[in-house]
Amino acid sequence: MATTSPKPRGDSPQLQLLAQRLKAWRATRTPGQRIPEELWKSAAQLARVHGLSRTATILKLAYYDLQRRVRGAGVQRTRAVCPAPFVQLAPPAWPVGGAESGTLELTQTCGARLTLRLPTASPKDLVPLVQLILRHR
Repeated sequence: MATTSPKPRGDSPQLQLLAQRLKAWRATRTPGQRIPEELWKSAAQLARVHGLSRTATILKLAYYDLQRRVRGAGVQRTRAVCPAPFVQLAPPAWPVGGAESGTLELTQTCGARLTLRLPTASPKDLVPLVQLILRHR
């Protein structure tokens, strides 16, 4: 009984064409030169169709660099950006002289957190400080 072998994994004409373009670019590039944006965009499009691992392997690209391009994060971020604005809530009823006196915690939807523990401060003392912090976001 004859068995048939599966097709080679790199038989996609688009992947082979881009692999040839990358090979030609690598042969003529100067040391330290980055891969042109046009080639990265083509690689990201093919990775969406053929999968990240397969595309990165055939094109000899770094997996995580290609993954970043596929996700659309080609531009490096300098700081985390919260997807939603800060939400202000009405203050709870404060216990007089309780254990939580002078403690305030601010949490943003992206996970950023600020905790202020000033044991001798009252809620009225913390309001200007919170307003100052929110102004400088």
